[in-house]
Amino acid sequence: MAKTSYRYSAVMIGLIAVGLCMQAAPASSASLDGVWGGSGFVKPPSGKRERVRCRVRYTRESEQVYGVSARCASASTTLNQTGELLRIRPNLFVGDFYNSQLDVRGRIRVVVSGKTQKVTLTSDSASGSLRLRKR
Repeated sequence: MAKTSYRYSAVMIGLIAVGLCMQAAPASSASLDGVWGGSGFVKPPSGKRERVRCRVRYTRESEQVYGVSARCASASTTLNQTGELLRIRPNLFVGDFYNSQLDVRGRIRVVVSGKTQKVTLTSDSASGSLRLRKR
């Protein structure tokens, strides 16, 4: 697979990773602490849709902010990302990710429903979506 394809996968995986950290909670506070995992798809602008699986660890940094580190894999590569999320509403988190291997940055949107999350990823070079569960 071309280096460009790895970059797109990295972007999407990073976005996915950040999204993994969401957990349903009472309206006053949602906790993302711990490990989350799941799968979904990423699509680079000029490539085929690719399935990915991720394992993410989230750490509370403040009342509304969580740090994230993620390891994600597709059939072609394994990548590591870091990021930060902000709780916007009890079930909505938005944040940024960075993949130092490929020097790629992007945005993540996570909507929590019970013990699952729907994660949507965007960057200048790719897009993706995932369904995740607390481990």
